[in-house]
Amino acid sequence: MLANDNEIIKKMEQRTILLPTDFSDSTRNAIEYGLKLYAGRGYHFILFNSIDPGTASGTGMMMNLSQIVIADSKAGLEKDIEWIKEKGLDKGCTVEAVHMTGHFSQCIRSIVKNKNVYSIILGTTGASGLKEFFVGSNAAEIIQDSPVPVLTVPFNAVYKSVKSVVFATDLNKLYNIGMLDFLKNLLIKQSATLSIFHVEKSMSKVKLDDRNAQKKVLMDYFKDVNVEYETLVNEDTVEGVNEYIKKHKQADILVMVPRKKNFFEKIFTKSVAKKVAYHSHVPMLTLHD
Repeated sequence: MLANDNEIIKKMEQRTILLPTDFSDSTRNAIEYGLKLYAGRGYHFILFNSIDPGTASGTGMMMNLSQIVIADSKAGLEKDIEWIKEKGLDKGCTVEAVHMTGHFSQCIRSIVKNKNVYSIILGTTGASGLKEFFVGSNAAEIIQDSPVPVLTVPFNAVYKSVKSVVFATDLNKLYNIGMLDFLKNLLIKQSATLSIFHVEKSMSKVKLDDRNAQKKVLMDYFKDVNVEYETLVNEDTVEGVNEYIKKHKQADILVMVPRKKNFFEKIFTKSVAKKVAYHSHVPMLTLHD
């Protein structure tokens, strides 16, 4: 259902989840995944589409064209809302359609700040997965810099109840342990198990004592859930993550805490994309320290 004025006011007391859409099958897949993941919890969802200001400007013919583009954006949002209603995905939640004119990343930041957004759920753009998703888009910037957790849903991901979550950690010290509250809440609500794993290289930048200390911090923090820990040796972190996901075929979500600004651009470059098979079906949750 579309949120009426009273519902929009009440949403400030709800957890709000942002669902960017470009009206493609891939973003609809992510929308469906998110609505099913949080079904029946009274969450408020913002279905969002933006138009670049370069498209929505000018005079004469260009102005007419920009008006058409904006109208198409708003019509697309309404069609997605109808699609959500037809599939019955709006039960137990509220859904609000928001259109903005502006650069995608700036619009996202504005909505996150002003709408008290709890999480962002993004879809990939095609069966080739995250490598294509990042090329020529602002998505990597959003995932890397978002102040709230971001769940990236691959084109081929099919929602099923979340029972197994895997958390890849570099065992660097976490300065904001509270950012793991989102993950713990997800585990408790879904009654899911957590597998924490570390890809260890022969030469690590983190001292052994510090790694052991961080491991204890993590295990203590998640002591209230079903948690296990594992270390595997691999000189290539990406290959190590892929190896672990292949080994744990039941994994429903992969969790990572990116450290470097070029983290995603690096691991999804053409030279290493073939190493990363997990992205074809396993959603990835990114948290920021």
